[in-house]
Amino acid sequence: MDFSLNVKQELKLILTQSMKTSLNILEMSSFDLERYILKESKKNPFVEVQYTSNYKKDRRADETSPLDFVHKEKNLIDFLEEQIGYIHLNSEQKFLYTFIVNNLDSRGYLILNEKEIKSLTKFSIKEIKEALKDIKKFEPIGIGASNLEECLIIQLHQKNIKDIKLEYIIKNLLKEIAKGKLKEVGEKLELSEEEVKEKIKIIRTLNPIPSRGFYMGDAIRYIIPEAEIKNIEGRYMVIMNKENISKIKVNDDLKVDNKKMNGYFTSASNLIKCIEKRTETLKNILEVILEKQYHYFSEGESKKKLSIKMVAKELNIHESTVSRAIKNKYIKTEDGVERIRDLFILDEKKEKINTIIQNIILKEDGAKPISDQDITDILNNMGIKIARRTVAKYRENLGIKSISKRKVGKI
Repeated sequence: MDFSLNVKQELKLILTQSMKTSLNILEMSSFDLERYILKESKKNPFVEVQYTSNYKKDRRADETSPLDFVHKEKNLIDFLEEQIGYIHLNSEQKFLYTFIVNNLDSRGYLILNEKEIKSLTKFSIKEIKEALKDIKKFEPIGIGASNLEECLIIQLHQKNIKDIKLEYIIKNLLKEIAKGKLKEVGEKLELSEEEVKEKIKIIRTLNPIPSRGFYMGDAIRYIIPEAEIKNIEGRYMVIMNKENISKIKVNDDLKVDNKKMNGYFTSASNLIKCIEKRTETLKNILEVILEKQYHYFSEGESKKKLSIKMVAKELNIHESTVSRAIKNKYIKTEDGVERIRDLFILDEKKEKINTIIQNIILKEDGAKPISDQDITDILNNMGIKIARRTVAKYRENLGIKSISKRKVGKI
């Protein structure tokens, strides 16, 4: 009886751990999964990573190719990674810094915000802020900025130019300057047109594209699409990206001759099954999305209403499984790389509220921005019953800053 009870308890523990691993792997991005596989291969002797042979190893030793003599030009990422090497960092910090510089766009701007970096790498916001602070000191100056305004301000500070009115122009009035509205800018800042022109001269000395002069063609991106929506013989299909995750197999050379080795063997076998299940689940979800949004991919039409609940019902799986499977994952389309989550459309009420909040904030006075409570009152007066806390969540999801951060400072 004791033996039977122990077996049942042990089996229950194994199943629970197996399910937990499966759920964790389902939620991982390709990048996180690759790190996880490498980590497991170091601690579990049964996990054997199978790397694809590179081009040169597949050729005979006496063969040559014109590609062997091509000079590989140093790109911006190489240059930035060299600078990372000059800083005293531990391996974890170095990974974070490298991740950040590999997610710059062709201009040298950072394409991810702090929350997205946190979600993709699991580092804290404090650690990310410290890394960004260092990277923004790298050459070329202005690198790592989130937008044009920040890029120019970084360069001003590097030149030790401390001019509040000039910074205000950069942050708030570049469009007016571009339209030649110098008189209006001068009146707003109590400056003469000549003084405004002097400030414009300084702005023109700044570089709006930090990457200019560097080769960006071979820049690596750690955001790797899980799959591609591809037109094959006139029909769009989901093609999974099999190259973004290392293939693994159970090491057959080892013997399962004790309890510890048996545990390693079970863990390795389970890992392979979980990865296969992740791929299968994600592919099924993407095929439903493609079916429901076919004309969006094929004709460029507007996306149709599609919820996580609808996809879950179609596949007869739990909604949380769909949410986990699409979290932090991307797909390649003819228009570029998109977040899978963005292929879903919220219900009409949520979309309506998002639009209203956006329009209210777009029309606000920069000196007196509208509060979440004010927005709540407006919505309630329109017959949309909603709490202030919920309005704050909608605003944050739209990427709109809080009232204190939207307020234009006094000159």
